Amino acid sequence: MNFTPNDLSNIVFRRSVVRGVDENQVYEVIQKIIEDYSDYIRELMKAKEQVMELKDRLAHYEKMEDTLKKSLILAQQSSSEIISNAEKKAENIIAEAQNKAKEIIDEANREVVKIQFEAERLKKDMAVYKSKALSLLQSQMKLLNEME
Repeated sequence: MNFTPNDLSNIVFRRSVVRGVDENQVYEVIQKIIEDYSDYIRELMKAKEQVMELKDRLAHYEKMEDTLKKSLILAQQSSSEIISNAEKKAENIIAEAQNKAKEIIDEANREVVKIQFEAERLKKDMAVYKSKALSLLQSQMKLLNEME
């Protein structure tokens, strides 16, 4: 860098006797100013390019962040749905098992009642058989006694 703003405001050109200001000195100052201005423009353009690149990268990362947030929300919703479905399935399995157990118990109770009725019928049949057998034996005994 050739000049600072303060240097530029304090430049004093030498006067030549014939033409006023020394042209060579003015051209040198102008050339240094052009060089400085060109350097500033290049630095400014470079800085603008860096800013644009950083903005692009920031936008990319913001998109990634947004995508990650959406993915996280979706994953949370999915896990909630999976848990809810699993709980419903478990409740259904338990309800089915309870219904099946109730059916088995009801069937067993019906079978017990059926067996009890069958046992009662057999007892009655046995009593009838016993009564008939006794009657037959008594009649046979009577017949034997009469034969003597």
